[in-house]
Order: sequence, then C-alpha cells, then structure tokens
Amino acid sequence: MDKEKREHPEELTSSDQDYSRTEMPETTETDEHTASDNTSDAYENTYQENRVADKEIKDHRQEEIPLSPLTGEQRYAGFWMRFWAYIVDLIVVFSLTGLIVKPFTMIDSFREATLWLWSVSGLLGGVIFFAYFLFMTKWRGQTLGKMIFGLRVIRKDGERLSWSDTLIREVVGRFIHRLLFLFFLYAVVAFTPRKQGLHDMFADTLVIHE
Repeated sequence: MDKEKREHPEELTSSDQDYSRTEMPETTETDEHTASDNTSDAYENTYQENRVADKEIKDHRQEEIPLSPLTGEQRYAGFWMRFWAYIVDLIVVFSLTGLIVKPFTMIDSFREATLWLWSVSGLLGGVIFFAYFLFMTKWRGQTLGKMIFGLRVIRKDGERLSWSDTLIREVVGRFIHRLLFLFFLYAVVAFTPRKQGLHDMFADTLVIHE
C-alpha cells in the first residue's frame, strides 16, 4: 500500500495530506514580523555602538590636539596693561634683590668686589631679575604682575611654553632691551596687530587676557 502511495501521490488520503502539512509548517506573518523586529533592533544597537565609538574617538582627538587660543574670544593685552604689570614685577624684583643681596653689601669686601666691569652685587641683582621672569613664566605662564592684571603668556600655536621659548623671551629679549638701554622699544607693543613686543616676536609668543 505504501508503494502505491508513492507511485500515485495524487491519491493520498485526507489524513495523509493533513500529516504532510503538519510536517512542513508554514512561516506565519507573526514570525516574519518578529524576525523583522529582531533585525531592526540589531541594526539599531550596532548604529548606537558606532555613534558612541565615533564620539569617543572625537573626544580623544580633541584632548590630544589643543585648541588654539587664537580661534576663541581671546583678547590681546595692550601696552598699558602690560606696562602696569611690569611695574608690579619690578617692585617684586627689587624687593627680592634687597632681601637677598642687601645683607652681603654690609661686607666691605663684597661691596667693593667687581667682576669684569660690573659689581658682584649688580650681577646678583641681574641674576635675580632674569630668574624671576624666566621661572615664573615657565611655571605659570605669568608673573605676579600679570596675575594681578589677568594676563598670560602663550605660544602662537597654543602649545605649552617650552624652555627654549621662555629663555628667548625672558632672557635674550629682555637682556637686549636692558643691555642696550632700548627700553623705548617696548612701545612696539602699541603698534603691532597682535600687541607683540620684540621679545614676543623672537619667541613667537603672545600676551592675552585670561
């Protein structure tokens, strides 16, 4: 009988047909909708993960690449603001020189000692002067006078000040002004577009309002 059913499939009984339909279940509309939802959820999760990863990469790049201070709302410090800050710094330097050097000047041999054309006390005063500007600018980007008036020294590209930048600006630049008595050249600040002095131009630095 089984042989006859295989040879004449059209003669299958209704019970056999029901059994065949039971063995081969059809995909229902509900199953298709569920599969579609699962695919959509998986795509949405992948999209959200990619957005989070892109945001993390973007934030990491922003941390690595410092924003240039020239692109924000920074204001360059003008001549008079820098002048008054410099006066405060001179008062600080003279006070330090008095505290450190003055006790030694009470010794006659020290007071009369000279090194080349300069007195030892004068040389010590110069060392204190340049050391003050050098280390304060490298450490904080500002001297005490600049702190009081809210000014800061920065590099033109926005990077952190290096030792070479600071040495050129605070030692070489100021030494040229003082050695040649060219104090009037500080007035260049009032006429340059970015309010730079000669020592700023040498070191590629700017002075801005914080």
